[in-house]
Amino acid sequence: MAMVISTLRIVTAAKSRAQVVRTLIAQLGPLRVQPGCLRCELYQDLENRETVTLMEEWESQAELDLRLQSEEYRAVLETIELAQEQPLIHFDTVTRRAGLEIVASARGA
Repeated sequence: MAMVISTLRIVTAAKSRAQVVRTLIAQLGPLRVQPGCLRCELYQDLENRETVTLMEEWESQAELDLRLQSEEYRAVLETIELAQEQPLIHFDTVTRRAGLEIVASARGA
């Protein structure tokens, strides 16, 4: 089974930034206890305060699909409408995950 990573990057207008951030922060707690949610994080771009990124990691596509069909995700879709420019949203399927051993191998350690 492949893990799925959902990435949503929103550039907000200055006037709607607080609302966008509040809505996305409200998603985090409930998401973290959802079956199949491996991780979810909200990031703010250090170079552009109006850019926020919501990343979610799911054990499977089926569990992500339940998330996308939920009423809670409707709030995320409404938040997208507040974006100042076209939001970036993509879903990556991951079949293998590695860590520091990849760096060690590349560096010949």
